[in-house]
Amino acid sequence: MTDTESTPVRSMDRLREIAGVAARAANAHNTQPWELRFRSDHVEVGWRTQYALGPSDPAHRDLRLSLGTYVESLLICAAEAGIPVRWEPDFDVDATRVGRLRPDEWPTASPRSVADVEGRRVWRGAWKREQVPAEALHRARRTAEEAGFRVAVVPTQAARPLLVRAYHWFFGDAGIAAELLAWARLSPRHPEYRRDGLNDVMLVLSRAEALAMRMFFAPPVYRALRPLGLVRLLTTLSSGATRGEGVVLVILGKGNDPADEVEAGRLVTRLWLDLFRDGIHVHPQSHVIDCPGTVGDLARLCGATDGERPLVFFRVGYPATDPAARPRHPRRESAEHISA
Repeated sequence: MTDTESTPVRSMDRLREIAGVAARAANAHNTQPWELRFRSDHVEVGWRTQYALGPSDPAHRDLRLSLGTYVESLLICAAEAGIPVRWEPDFDVDATRVGRLRPDEWPTASPRSVADVEGRRVWRGAWKREQVPAEALHRARRTAEEAGFRVAVVPTQAARPLLVRAYHWFFGDAGIAAELLAWARLSPRHPEYRRDGLNDVMLVLSRAEALAMRMFFAPPVYRALRPLGLVRLLTTLSSGATRGEGVVLVILGKGNDPADEVEAGRLVTRLWLDLFRDGIHVHPQSHVIDCPGTVGDLARLCGATDGERPLVFFRVGYPATDPAARPRHPRRESAEHISA
């Protein structure tokens, strides 16, 4: 290796090689909002505003969580590749930046692997009756505490009424409905089907269900049917995440610092990779927190104290069918996540 190749700048440039794998990180609506900006002595991590959700993410909490999941995935990939980097948080909304990756003296070891990042899946289908082991839940609590957060374990039967109310709010908002349709890729003929968004496979939709979704969310149809019970129908069809006996995990944090939400996103990656390694899948439901009529009740259900607030809500369990039988969520080419 030459002196030039061994410099810190050369090490940082190797982040280009792992950007595509790290982009397997979880993110709302599969918009993949992150961007790596290579500077002379560091790499800035930010976001592209065109990939930030609007009505579906009114406080931009999901945006910051998604950026955190990406940062953690990138650090895991860097550790396995032997790239010595350290994370420096520096949230700045005007600069669309969450922080910087700087050269470090030695690579940082991670208990999680690139295989974990590449293999992780979200499950939106039916669930087995099998319960998640207490040890897995205890480990999730411990991991959250180490990161400065708390995980509350809520029975699905207690969470279901909140989810139903939140879905009714979600589907009843015309702006959210329009944005959902804008990010839906319900046919392989869609030009962005293999790049981003919510496709029929991700949503576990049959062909008939995909056709129905495309029809119901078309603005003229939505406006005509909303007063006639469309919202109630969509709520009924979509509330399966908390059916049956199981548990929901809720990550709670303190205060309203946006940077803390980025760190919560990093925690999400750790928790989900650890659960997935044990065969446990997750189904996130962010609208329970976005909905003004349910977030307070959720906080009380979780026993929130001392300024705690819910940040992430997800069902955990075992899929009733094999998730591996379905194709992976699409991602853009790694070069599209990088700017000079």
